[in-house]
Parts: sequence; C-alpha cells; structure tokens
Amino acid sequence: MPVMIAGSNLKTMHRFRVEVIQEKNLMITVFTKYHCILLSALLILAALAATIQPAQSDENVPIFSYGSGPYELIIFTDYFCVPCQKIEKELNKTVFRMIEQGKAKVTFVDLPIYKLTPLYGTYFLYTLNAKPDYKEALRARRLLFEKASRLSAIQDRHLENALRAANIAIKPYGIKQSLDKYKSLIKKYKVRSTPTFVFIFLSADVRKYSGSKPIRKGMAEFLQAIDQR
Repeated sequence: MPVMIAGSNLKTMHRFRVEVIQEKNLMITVFTKYHCILLSALLILAALAATIQPAQSDENVPIFSYGSGPYELIIFTDYFCVPCQKIEKELNKTVFRMIEQGKAKVTFVDLPIYKLTPLYGTYFLYTLNAKPDYKEALRARRLLFEKASRLSAIQDRHLENALRAANIAIKPYGIKQSLDKYKSLIKKYKVRSTPTFVFIFLSADVRKYSGSKPIRKGMAEFLQAIDQR
C-alpha cells in the first residue's frame, strides 16, 4: 500500500508556500521555462496549529544540516526553479566533498514557490526522517530535482514509487517544526530569490549570493578559504 501524505501535512506545506510567497518585502522566484521571475507581496502569517499533526520535540525533528567544520553553507532552492536545478547539479560533487571531508556544515532549505514544490519538499523531509544521512539526502535531492526538471512526478504516488525504485526510504511525520526552522532561516538571511547560497566564514563575515554566476563566485571564495585554512 502506498504511504500517502497526511492531509494535514500537505495543508501545512501549502500554507508555508503561501507565507513564503507573500512575506513582506520578500522577493522570491517562480518557475518559468527559461528563468525565474521576481515577485513581491505582503504577508500576515497564518496560524497553523489547527491543521497539523501533533508536534515533535525539537530533538526529534529531522535535521537538514550535514557535516561540520569552521565554515557553513546554507542553500536555498526550489525544485522547479531552472537555475536551481542547474546549480545544484553542478555543485553536487563539491558539496559532497565538503561534507565528506569535514570542511563545512551544509544546510538545505526548500522554498516551496512552484505549486508542486510542497509535495516534493514534504517527501524530502520524509526521507530525512527515515535516514538522516547526508549521502541519502543528496541522493534524494538529485532524484527530486531530476523529476521536477522533467515534470515526471505530479502526485504523491509518483514520487513514492520513484523513491522506492531508487531504494530511498521515507518515513512520514508532522512537519510543522521543520518548516518553522526553514522560515527562521529565510527571515534571518533575508532571502529574496532562488537560488541563493549563504556562505558563513565567521559570525561577522556572512556573504549571500543569488543567481548562478554570483553563486559560482561565492563558491570559489568559499573553497579558497577552506583550502587556505
């Protein structure tokens, strides 16, 4: 039997999507064929408690940060944003090496802007809940980005079957606290577009880059700092 997304979880993720899109002074990206279009709007955050599953304690909330080291990288993307698809694929091996070698902590934050992204984002969190391992997280992200780029999975059963075929486990849970962590990071770093990478060298040296070319520049600076340490 398929593991269906709990209705409350999907509602929670869709409300999170609306909040992200409508956040005051927040400019975000929406998928088009060739690029992302920036939008801005006003937000009043909705109360979610009535529609979610019982909350988990903080220590039981699946993590979406991996690795350790003196530096930190936070990646803000949407599965259906074309530049996001390209930059995550391009830098996947680099991110893997940073985590593998203990050179940096890497955090993934999904911005559910496109209408199908809440479905994809929910399943990504489910994979983390099943196996909080960075190799599994990167495998899941590759699969989800690939499916999004082809529009080849538009229902939960499509994603579930694809993950199962790739031997990627899922474990549903109440996702509100994970989304709260997403929102906190989006606000803290004033993310206004996707893709956005935040490179943290020191608490007083935080560099934010949006768009493919600036991100490549930021990654070069980041890797240089890592190599020189």
